[in-house]
Amino acid sequence: MIAVSFRSAFSRAAMTSLVLLLGVFAKPAMADDPLPVKVVVLSMFENGEPTGDKPGELQLWLERNPGLKEMPFTLGEYSLYYGENGLLVACLGGGIPNATASTMALGLDERFDLSKAYWLIAGIAGGDPEDLSLGSAAWANAVVDGDLVYEIDAREIPDEWPYGFIPLGASEPADGPQDVSTGWTLDTISFSLNAGLSEWAYQLTRNTPLLDTPAMQAFRAEFINYPLAQRPPFVTRGDTLSASTYWHGVKLNEWANDWLRVYAGESAEFMTSNMEDSGTLTALHRLGRADRVDPNRVLILRTASNYTMPPRGRSAAWSTTADYPDGGLGALESAQRVGQPVVDALITGWDNYESTMPQAQARVPVVFDTDMAIDDWAALLFLARHPGIELLAVTVSASGEAHCEPGTRNALALLDLVNPHNQIPVSCGDEYPLDGYFVFPVQWQKDMDTLSGVTITPSLRDPDTRHGVELLHDVLASAETPVTILATGPLTNIAQWLERYPGDQEKSDRLVVMGGSLDAPGNIIVPGFTDDNPNTRAEWNIYVDALAADKVLRSDLQIELVGLDVTNHVKVTTEFAANFKTRVDNPAAAFWDAVLDANDWFIDSGEYYFWDVLAALAVIDRDRFCEGEMLGLAASYEETDEPWWPTSDKTMPENNWEGTPRRHFAAVSAGVIEQRDGDKNTLFCRDTDAEAAFRLFVDTLTGPSSTEPVSEMNGGSKGD
Repeated sequence: MIAVSFRSAFSRAAMTSLVLLLGVFAKPAMADDPLPVKVVVLSMFENGEPTGDKPGELQLWLERNPGLKEMPFTLGEYSLYYGENGLLVACLGGGIPNATASTMALGLDERFDLSKAYWLIAGIAGGDPEDLSLGSAAWANAVVDGDLVYEIDAREIPDEWPYGFIPLGASEPADGPQDVSTGWTLDTISFSLNAGLSEWAYQLTRNTPLLDTPAMQAFRAEFINYPLAQRPPFVTRGDTLSASTYWHGVKLNEWANDWLRVYAGESAEFMTSNMEDSGTLTALHRLGRADRVDPNRVLILRTASNYTMPPRGRSAAWSTTADYPDGGLGALESAQRVGQPVVDALITGWDNYESTMPQAQARVPVVFDTDMAIDDWAALLFLARHPGIELLAVTVSASGEAHCEPGTRNALALLDLVNPHNQIPVSCGDEYPLDGYFVFPVQWQKDMDTLSGVTITPSLRDPDTRHGVELLHDVLASAETPVTILATGPLTNIAQWLERYPGDQEKSDRLVVMGGSLDAPGNIIVPGFTDDNPNTRAEWNIYVDALAADKVLRSDLQIELVGLDVTNHVKVTTEFAANFKTRVDNPAAAFWDAVLDANDWFIDSGEYYFWDVLAALAVIDRDRFCEGEMLGLAASYEETDEPWWPTSDKTMPENNWEGTPRRHFAAVSAGVIEQRDGDKNTLFCRDTDAEAAFRLFVDTLTGPSSTEPVSEMNGGSKGD
């Protein structure tokens, strides 16, 4: 205790002297009132001149933020650049010593008031190919130093050790639980960042279009054993390891993953390696002691310019010194493209953010019950990309158009297009309606199972093993706020859920359903499949499982019914498809563009509408996209001894969901929506803002403008 007290006292005295000393050098000869700084952007290196030549980490910030004025910075490696809007851009110099010294000098520079400034460290890094692809951007939750370590020469590592690094205070490598409490310099080994601030930045930027070049694509193609490394670049969250040594290789990549978990906790995920951030954070935390800066206002964005280990067939020695594809341009672009919206938001929102740090906006928690048909794909991508939606789970209603195995597999792959690190569970319900024998056309089912022949990278995740109804129940049970349920297929899962867990209704504030028709004509007439069917009023989702629909409509749930009466306002046209093609700038949009190409015949027929998409839009803005009236509704189903075989599947189990003999329903009335007496629990949608609907969909699936075309898949032909 005496030694600790002495060291603390000495550190305080030394810190005071350093503040006074550096203050003398940093203070201009004639100091005016300090310039107010709202955001500091820290880059680490530059190639050649600050502007006009081959860019490093500084140049793009200067060229894309006009109005910045150069200011001398004697104690730094580069000049400073300040704008009247409160933006200060600095380049620290590469490596931990440069970063530490430059940050400390900047923090003590009396020309600036940095007391309330936000700090954005934005630079390139090595990326773990298990987690990232070239050009991907990762917002850090934690920074861990990799230099403060016991090290054994590689030629003397014991055979049973995976590598020669030992945590300070420990006696063996970090590939397991470690007690490092007796190690020294613990205050500069691991830094946790403000989780709320990092999440806000991620949510703000997660759909940012990123540069992807042929050189980047060719290089990542070599990483055949690392599926995430082969994806187009994306934005995610993940932790960063800081070390002055430019390390490389499979064994050291294993060490980096272990090291992060020892010092930042078991939930830490190593994604990027950098050579400065622990030094920068050390300086900022020291400055925080003197109230010069607020170290709780720090963001770190690292982008992958290369991988931290080689591909198969390449040596670590080759990979360590290999040129970055396009000189790392993709990563340099990502650092500025992803960081700029955060800078802009902080500056424009300064009236609020000066005193209160931003937090991620509250999002609508949603469970999506879908039959994974063509319009469901678009709705799923919309839900996954919209910043106002928190998608909790996806349940597949396999009594609809897609079968269980392909339906869940495709849902997982589509979710990965938006965020390869997502953990949204996907599971399936029963493959047959509650009762009756009606099915969608077999040809449609084949087409939906194969995503209309459009190829897509399979997900690394497996479907959840729980029945869809059980997953829905478990998600609602663990939710902290009421959950919105969106159902865009037959209501088989929803009806079973209501039957098994009636108490769950209070956990859901609304059920949005795409289905039904009240005054508009039905849509179940399919030449060659439903010829001569007497039913002209039903909609497919309700027709296939009319019993389930009736149970749901008669429940106590608050329902919004997005039926044909309103979806007829949102026809998908060739003009829409052509305009959408010009906006494609990310893998999700590229997939949907390929689907539209594969279904041009459907668009040309004039029978394709944004059915499920409009229902998803209503989740976000009911007033705009679902104008209607409150009604009490029911779905018709009438048992018959005269089956309608053309739309029936004779291979269904003989017993229905209750274990009693499965019945046939009269085709003439099955699924017809009718008004009923009693509680008016359903908002029946009659009108919508069609122009706004298409605009919101496109703006959500794509970025504000197209830069470089990005593609995850090759457009395929229509499936058989």
